[in-house]
Parts: sequence; structure tokens; C-alpha cells
Amino acid sequence: MSAMCALLASCGSSSTDASADMSAPVDASMKADIDELAELETPDMVSKPDLGDNMTITQSELLHKSPEDCGSCHEVHLEDWSGSMHAYATKDPIFVAMLQKGIKETEGKLDQFCIQCHAPVASKLGDTPVVEDSGVHQMPLDRTIPIVEHGVVCTTCHATTSVEATLNAEFTLEQGAVLYGPSGSDAANEAHVSAGFGEVKSSSLLTQSLVCGSCHNVVNPKGALLENTFSEWYAGPFNTGDPSSDKSCQDCHMPLVEDEVVKGSTRMMRRHTFVGVDLALIDDFPQKDRQLKLVEELLQQAADLKLQRVNTVNTGIALRVDVKNINNGHALPSGSTADRQVWVHVEVFDQHGELVFESGMMDENGDLMDRVDGHSVTPDGDPDLLMYGSLLFDEEGHHVNFPWQASRSQDFLLQPGQTGWREFRIEPEHLDGVTSVMVRATLNYRTFPPFLIQQLKDEGFLGQDEVPTRVPVVEMATRTISFSL
Repeated sequence: MSAMCALLASCGSSSTDASADMSAPVDASMKADIDELAELETPDMVSKPDLGDNMTITQSELLHKSPEDCGSCHEVHLEDWSGSMHAYATKDPIFVAMLQKGIKETEGKLDQFCIQCHAPVASKLGDTPVVEDSGVHQMPLDRTIPIVEHGVVCTTCHATTSVEATLNAEFTLEQGAVLYGPSGSDAANEAHVSAGFGEVKSSSLLTQSLVCGSCHNVVNPKGALLENTFSEWYAGPFNTGDPSSDKSCQDCHMPLVEDEVVKGSTRMMRRHTFVGVDLALIDDFPQKDRQLKLVEELLQQAADLKLQRVNTVNTGIALRVDVKNINNGHALPSGSTADRQVWVHVEVFDQHGELVFESGMMDENGDLMDRVDGHSVTPDGDPDLLMYGSLLFDEEGHHVNFPWQASRSQDFLLQPGQTGWREFRIEPEHLDGVTSVMVRATLNYRTFPPFLIQQLKDEGFLGQDEVPTRVPVVEMATRTISFSL
């Protein structure tokens, strides 16, 4: 064990069915509250022992530390983070393809908008410039720089001093050679300084949802609301108004476990898997099986699915499917909802196992028939589709696929505690000779629709074999009923 690890090992550890109006980001509508929270959560300047000339590292050197540098002592944290979407943030071929398309289409004006949350420290330090070559603008990612290659690195959170607004990476990094932790003990400070990692100070900001909100609300340069996760949490039941009793982002996405904070020192700590709903799509990304299991567990607790037969005035069949957002501090789905899809697949089989009705099925390309031109080869092929997500529109009201193109968004989401439903009718002419049926309803989720991935491939921003066009579909819930006619 290194001297730093040995020193660190001695450290002490210190519903409702109604939905809120989510039409505006929280920093605009609740600025006074956020200003107050930000002031309260500014890192405490805890007094430290005088360590003389040992602290020789500069701020830039400290901020450029790689996760592997931190993991030389914090092995469990590194292992967790390595399989997380924070580590995947700039490795994701779909993100990189969208980034390059956006930079090119806007002639560089998009600049840091996308990368500022996918590699925040690198962006703030000027390591992700836009360049022009023969009139074509691009952002070449210098992957020899660890904080570019590794996306959302340790110093993104552990060098943050304040959150100015809960959107678009509006947070401030420490101007000195200082890192922050939830305890900031003297022993941790001494260990970091002696190993050339700067000082350690205490910050309760790391324990609050506010620190997550700086990137998990996004408004594009045209004013379109693209992601609203923090605002959804802020207006929802998990936010009690008291940081000591909130159910924070960290409680679900960084649960408490007993593990090694440093080698040889086991205590309660936060998991650094940052489990969400996205999945890594490249072959060589680590811990994909673990990531899939965590995502499935999270999603399978996120909704209540009900299926029932209801009365009908004719001799056909009427079915009702209800989807309720449960156990969530935000909407279902949340985040980049123009890409994410939650939908119900309904299948009705007769007494011989023959399919007599279906909704929520995919077309020949794997796309949902959501009635939007360009999304499916048969956009009107599923008039009963029950799906949740959002759509983007340009200045003239035309639907667009990519976030920088949008001037407004329209959401079809379930807020915390909210129930959405649809009635499915099967007319008598489709039931000739049918004496009994088995009905199955499945609630599904996926991160990207095939049409969007294929467009990036067709335009040359994404290699044909870089990622599969059809991403994994996670079954969130399934219900079945059977009855005689």
C-alpha cells in the first residue's frame, strides 16, 4: 500500500396522480431557491494542518489527473466508475457522431454546447476546441488527454465549488490545488498533499442533488428544453425542501454500500456506478453485464403496469392498459427524451395461439410506427401505439431529429406518480371463430430508435459497424390475462 493509501485508510468517515408543469427549467422559475441552495452548499473551508512545501501541484495539473491516478488508492471507486456512463460519455460513438454532425452543420457555432456536459473539465480548460479545415468545422477529440478520453472524470465533481445555475454545466471549478470530499478529514488532506494531489476540503455540495442539476438540465442555444431531469426532481415528491430529508439523486443513482474507500479501510460509501438507463454499445467497454443488470433492476422498479378487460357496447373486445410512474424522483422517461422510448407492446392471441391483434410492434427496420414521417417505413401502421418520449421542432414547426436543430420540444412523459393509459379495441370482424383469448402487455424501454442511428451511418458520421442499429430493449414489466368470449 502506498503512503497515501495508508494515510487514507486511517481517515474517519464521517405520490400523487397529478403532474407539475415542467415547461420551464428550474433555474428560471426557481432562481431564488437555487441561489439560496448554492450559497448553503458552498464547500466549507475546514482548517487543515500546515504541510509546508509538500503541496507543489498546480491547479491545472490537479484537474488533469486521470481517474486511474485517483484509482491508485481508490480502487473500488475506479472499478465502479470504469463501467459507468460517466466513463462512457466521450467514448460513445453515437454521441461523437452527433457532436461532429452538429459542429459541421452549425459551422462551429455549436462549439462547447454538447461537450460541456460529456467532458466538463476538458471543456472548461480549453482542451476541446473547434477547428476549421478547408471550410469544414469539426471538434477533433485529443484522446491522449485523459480528461478528454474519459469524459466525466473524478475532478468534475470533486473540484466543483459552486453551482451557478441548474443547466448547461453552469458550475465553477476550484481555482486552487484543492479537491473536495464529503468528509475532508485531516488524514485525507495529509495523504493527498503528501502524494502530490493537492489539499482536501469538506463539501456538502457533493451530497446534494444540486451538483447533479448543473448538467442534468439542458436548454439548447435556440431555447429548446432538451433535458429537464433536475427540474422534474425539484418539483416532485422526492424534494422535501430540506436537504437533510430529501431523497436525492445520489440515493438512487449512487446508493450507499459498505466497501473499501481505500485499500484496507472498509466503511459506508457511495457506489460510483452512476446507474441510469443508458447502456454502452461498444464491444470493449468494461463491465457491460454488470451495467445491464443494474439498468434492468432500476427500470423494473420504475413503473407499475396494469392490464384489464373493460366493458364494450358491441361484441368486440376492449382492453385497458395503465402505466404508472413509481419509485422515481423524475419523469418517465427522463433525460434525453427525444431519443429515449418507453412504450407498451400489446399482443392478443386466440385459442390456437394465432395473433389476432397487436400494437407496439416494430417495423422491418426495428422502428416504432409513431405516426411521424421519417421515423418508420410505415409511420401510420400502428394507430393505437402507447408511447412516451418527446418530439423536437424547428422554427417553422417541422419535426427534427437532432437537439441543436430544435427551437422547441413537446413532451409526452409521465411525471412522478402520474398514470397514463390507453384503451385498445378489437372489432368483431377480427374475432370470427375466436372462443377465447390470451392478452399480453409488455412495457419496454430503449435508448435510441434505429432510424436515428441509421441516419448517422448514412451521412458518414458513424461507421456502419461501430454500433448495432438496433440497440437492446429492456422489458420493464409484463402482464397477461386470459378469458373466454
